[in-house]
Amino acid sequence: MMILPGIIESCLKERGTDNAGEFTIDNNLYGYGPYYAIGFSFEQARELKTNDSPEPDITVHARTDAQGNVSGAYLDTPNLQASYALAGEFDTDTEAKDFFNNLLEVGTYTWYLFADNISEHQVYVFKTRKDNYVKFRIKDLVLNDTENGPYAQVTIEWRIQPDGSTTFSQ
Repeated sequence: MMILPGIIESCLKERGTDNAGEFTIDNNLYGYGPYYAIGFSFEQARELKTNDSPEPDITVHARTDAQGNVSGAYLDTPNLQASYALAGEFDTDTEAKDFFNNLLEVGTYTWYLFADNISEHQVYVFKTRKDNYVKFRIKDLVLNDTENGPYAQVTIEWRIQPDGSTTFSQ
C-alpha cells in the first residue's frame, strides 16, 4: 500500500504536473524532412518537438551577423501573440536569482513576440497559449560557430502559475 503513492507520484511527474524546474534546449535540428527542433512546454513540464501537437511554448534560435557568424540568440514561441516580457536584467547570477525568487506578481510590462538578444542573468515573464503566466530566468547561454552552423543553447529556471492568476506561489 505504501508503494502505490510513489508510483502515482512518479506517473504524474512523467505527464508533466510539475510547476517549476530547470531545462536546457538548443537549436539543433533533427529528422530528415520535415526537420524539427526540441523546445519546452511549461504547462506539460517537458520537452516537445516543434512538430508535436501542441507545440512547445519556447524554442531557442541563434542569431548571425552579416558574415554568418553567431552573434546572439533569441527565444521564440508559436503562440502568435506577444508572450514575452523582460522583467529584469542583472550583472550577476545572485542578483538575477534573488529577483526571480522575489517576483511574486505579474507586473505591467511591454509584451513581445520574441525574447530578443537574450543573455545570462535576465528574468522574463511569459504568457502561455492557455493564458497562464510563467516566470523564468536565463541561467546559462552558450553561443558557438560550429561546422553545422550557428549554435545556441540556453538553460532556464522556471515557475508557472497554472491557474491563470497573476500571482506566483513559492
